[in-house]
Amino acid sequence: MIAVGRPGIEHEYGFKDWSVCTNGESPCFQVGNPSRAMVGTNAGTFYGSHGQFPGGGFGAECWVFLYQDSTGWHYVNGACAQDTGAAPGRADKVWVTGCANFRDAPGLSTKVLGCLANGTVVDVDSAPVYQDGHLWWHLAGRGWMAHDYLVAPH
Repeated sequence: MIAVGRPGIEHEYGFKDWSVCTNGESPCFQVGNPSRAMVGTNAGTFYGSHGQFPGGGFGAECWVFLYQDSTGWHYVNGACAQDTGAAPGRADKVWVTGCANFRDAPGLSTKVLGCLANGTVVDVDSAPVYQDGHLWWHLAGRGWMAHDYLVAPH
């Protein structure tokens, strides 16, 4: 999973791998130690950070999101932020124009339970699930929401 996700986020954000960065170079990406890897149903995520090498400190925490099928792991996207609310987890925010549906189960054909407005604070309490071409996260006390609405645009 990490072998696919690390180059994915490095490409998307223009990061260099920490192991090949030189003194003062930025931005460089490093997988977290520990990686905080979490694997759900055909989906997973892990943690890293980016910043200046060496000793320049890290600019932000990053989360890498992937799904798995019969051919292996595939990069979906990444999210980097200094504050909570920009990636699925505790105190996450809904990022949408209008409102985003939450459902009784992961999937596009499952029952819609309600709709949350942009900026609504939610708590993700599950590992990700890959269903119908989307990652899904369970929101505490609500239901399931598509990943697309739980990652801040960059």
